Amino acid sequence: MNIPGRPPGAPSPAEPFVPDLSEGAEAGVYLALLELIDEGLIITGDEFILDANSAACHLLGRDYRQVAGRSLSALFPTEEAFLDVRARLLIQGERRSLITVALPEGGTRELQVLCAPRLRPGLHALILSPAGTHPQRLGQLAADPTSQHFASHIESSQLRSALPGTRMLEGTAWQSGLDAFETGLRSALDNGNLTLHFQPLVETRSGRLCAGEALLRWQHPELGLIPFGRFKGALRDPQLIARLGDWVLNTACRYGRLWPAGPAGRQPPRLTVNVATEQLLHGDFAECVRLVLENSNLAPDRLELDLDERILETDSPSLLQTMTTLSAMGVRLAIDDFGRGMSSIRRLKRYPLKAVKLDPDLVRGVGRDEECEAVVEAMAGMAATLGLEVFARGVETRAQQDFLCALDCHLQQGPLFGPPLDAQAFARSLRAAIQ
Repeated sequence: MNIPGRPPGAPSPAEPFVPDLSEGAEAGVYLALLELIDEGLIITGDEFILDANSAACHLLGRDYRQVAGRSLSALFPTEEAFLDVRARLLIQGERRSLITVALPEGGTRELQVLCAPRLRPGLHALILSPAGTHPQRLGQLAADPTSQHFASHIESSQLRSALPGTRMLEGTAWQSGLDAFETGLRSALDNGNLTLHFQPLVETRSGRLCAGEALLRWQHPELGLIPFGRFKGALRDPQLIARLGDWVLNTACRYGRLWPAGPAGRQPPRLTVNVATEQLLHGDFAECVRLVLENSNLAPDRLELDLDERILETDSPSLLQTMTTLSAMGVRLAIDDFGRGMSSIRRLKRYPLKAVKLDPDLVRGVGRDEECEAVVEAMAGMAATLGLEVFARGVETRAQQDFLCALDCHLQQGPLFGPPLDAQAFARSLRAAIQ
């Protein structure tokens, strides 16, 4: 790897080599860092934290379960503070900074960001230290007193020697970074170590449980049950993403077929499945859905496919054809996490959509942030004008529920309505609801 603008083979002796931790960097380097550095390290996507070492948890005043897998915005005292840090560090690429984090017991703490490299698109490492202190040296890589701290420079030979054979995560089976991680996930897929939980969707006027969203879980032999949100940011192989999505679709439809239909004249509970863009672009997805519905004997109008909002930014005739075919079959299409990309609003009517689902981060801001409330209100009104149903995800409080109901947004899900349930428990809830 070479610094941009430096011709290959012509390093400057006066300027140390700086590794490019972006696409193409050595596989697994960011997982190796968890064992190699003494500073706080957070591995994060644009919205959610994927992993953190114990030093980071200590600096943040939280235990591991309160950090890994949680929303990055939860670390900051206000939504504005989070958006400012995300813009500076994750979007603009600022490498060193001071940030203020919120402590769980109240109050705030100022931390130094010593380095914020992009590991690959949508995946970043934040190396943290208490404000006003000098960074400690790397454990194994600082044996040479002339070596520089990783946050600023590291020799390429050191980087290479640190990776082979290194145990990446203490107490786990991941031995060589992303490649080994994806191999483990492929093995879990082949050996039946994946499972589904279902998040209830409630119609708040009647209290009726009217749908279940399928959520992928990995039953890891050492780490236990891992939610998809914990590992989705580390998936790189489009074929593996498509395979996982196909497994979820097949399995969810088999479960959904067994759900009780409820009283005559009432819409049976609907099954919601999230679909990755990689699935839509991988082969004939519409035909795949048709065969899955045929094999599971699930009626097409009982299936809703949730699509990433970014799909609205895609100009693809084949994608439009796929979505049109699915809609003609009777399958409902919805946009998930709506509200992150405001530029996509004008394209809503381009595709045969039935609903939009508000971004949970916006919903969580209701009752706390007037700007979030204004955005939610505007989007709910706009969707109604376009003839789209509006669902709210991430509802946590009665006040949020009431605010959304006042906007005629009565289809809601989130912690207020209970946690995701395994397939058997969700089916029991449905049976109890219709008795």
